[in-house]
Amino acid sequence: MGGPYPQTLQKTWATAAAEWFPFNPWRLRPGPEIVAVPEPTDDLSTVTRELWLPVEPA
Repeated sequence: MGGPYPQTLQKTWATAAAEWFPFNPWRLRPGPEIVAVPEPTDDLSTVTRELWLPVEPA
């Protein structure tokens, strides 16, 4: 998802909650959430971010 941080991260969380979790057999579990930056650029203007969430079967 594109956009300025932290708005992009907030939108990613909202999308996971509204569009992914209701239709998949998983639920959040206690644990750390991770924002991964697999290929950072020098100025972070075009960086890809990934939100990693701890899940378990529902």
